[in-house]
Amino acid sequence: MQCLRNLISGLALALTATLPLAGVAGDTVATPRVIGGLDAPVNRWPWMAQLAIVDPATPGGYLLCGASHLSTRWILTAAHCLEYPNGSLVPASNVYVFIGDTDRNNNPTSGIQAQQVLIHRLYSDLNHDLALIRIPARNNSEWPSIITVDGSDALEAAPFSLRDEAVTALGWGQTGSGLSNDLQEVQLDYVPRSQCRQSSPLSISDFVICAAELNPVSGRNQDTCFGDSGGPLFVGRDRSPWLAGLTSFGESICATGAPGGYTHLAAETAELEALTASAGFPLVDLNLFWSFAAPPRYYALPGASQTLTLTLENSGSTTINNPTLNLSLSGGTSATSQWNSCSSGLLGNRCTPVSNFTGSRTQSLTVNGNNGQDQVVTVNVQGSADQEEYRRRNNSLQQVIVFSNNPDIALSARTIATTADRATLSVTLRNLSTLNSASGTAVEFALPSGMTLANADTLGCTGSSLVRCPLGTLAPDSAKVLNLQIDSRDSITRMLNFQGTLNERDIPAGDTQQSVTISFSAPPSTSTGSSGGGGFIFVGWLLTLSLLGLRRRPCPPP
Repeated sequence: MQCLRNLISGLALALTATLPLAGVAGDTVATPRVIGGLDAPVNRWPWMAQLAIVDPATPGGYLLCGASHLSTRWILTAAHCLEYPNGSLVPASNVYVFIGDTDRNNNPTSGIQAQQVLIHRLYSDLNHDLALIRIPARNNSEWPSIITVDGSDALEAAPFSLRDEAVTALGWGQTGSGLSNDLQEVQLDYVPRSQCRQSSPLSISDFVICAAELNPVSGRNQDTCFGDSGGPLFVGRDRSPWLAGLTSFGESICATGAPGGYTHLAAETAELEALTASAGFPLVDLNLFWSFAAPPRYYALPGASQTLTLTLENSGSTTINNPTLNLSLSGGTSATSQWNSCSSGLLGNRCTPVSNFTGSRTQSLTVNGNNGQDQVVTVNVQGSADQEEYRRRNNSLQQVIVFSNNPDIALSARTIATTADRATLSVTLRNLSTLNSASGTAVEFALPSGMTLANADTLGCTGSSLVRCPLGTLAPDSAKVLNLQIDSRDSITRMLNFQGTLNERDIPAGDTQQSVTISFSAPPSTSTGSSGGGGFIFVGWLLTLSLLGLRRRPCPPP
């Protein structure tokens, strides 16, 4: 691995953007950079970190890597970033951290000095390429979360349309004329491990995930490269993303379309827990979820109450101390709430169900309507513990409860068929309330000049410019569908605006209108996405966060 170390010391090391690059014997030197990336928006990724590593062998210079601020005291990066080219471990006193800056800092010792460096106990030849750096406690406005195993497996099994542009990387790597002064971000395609092994000459273990740009738009190649090592690879574009990997290695020439290797973070959480616990500042995973499948909204009469049951789960192996649930209600309501049988401590809206736990336990709470007016209550539950967490996105819940004597209707509309002069539309009006009927319901829409409703008589619709199609009474949790045949004399593309109406009040309001654009020249497209865009949506959480790190690309194995 001497070639890899030469690449790191020669290409990721710089004091200024004008420092010349060192050559690598027997290897083609790439133009290293976050290739094809864009300037990251200021303050978009406040948890993104720069590592400046003082190297005694390089007077006046430093080694550059990326990292992520995972908790107040812990910085997550790649293990190889903390090895000198001669193989010796970098001491904590030579590691400096800059958090939340988009400008690359060239004065390394002005950063936060590390207190401790911890390398994955099984790290070898870029396998298990993970390290943690402990710093004095620093807070942040946003935090990334380590992706779950289920989320990572879903990404592995997803079709290409959902893997296209699904992950983001960040870094200050070379731009071809020196290191980038501005933080760069690039969106890449996730490459399943089996496909990565077939297309890469590098060793892809079960502790590696892969990413590349497989379908560049307008010939614009994109990749991570030298100087991006240790930076994040995350799913989606959420400001508090799911971290899927750390920039680790790749072929010596960047942006050829060949996949790069990234540390598989979902497979390393046990080691992350063990390392942080050994240092006396353990990280844990407190997971909250509703114990029973919850609908988007619960419905109750104004004087009734609704009981919710949630599960607290310790998804790791470290005992969680004093798990605490914080409850709040939003929506300007007169409703009240209370925790039930909170055995270990109850103060206002705070509940500590147990002093410590592993495994899981359930906890219930009751929300009372208090005979108030119609009200839409959002229940917010936030979990915390004595220890910090590495999956903060797992510890909050929301649930909507509608206290009302009125129904809740919602309208949806879509084009299902078109010809040169006729479009068939499906319009659905649904009563979402499980308690209250909606009477006198109808769908209304304006017809532009040159368009007619061909099946108006069959549907019982009236009016020519403003059309009204009655649907009668909608029982609780029921729906009715209108199939409208819209004819056009000139085949001009137009937009129709549909409105659902009823006799009662619609609680909550706001989802009874929808617009549909009708094109008579071609049938509607059923596909989504494009060659250069897309993203991946995980169940409830997955994915949105960009990982950018210095990609120290190793040489192909001999």
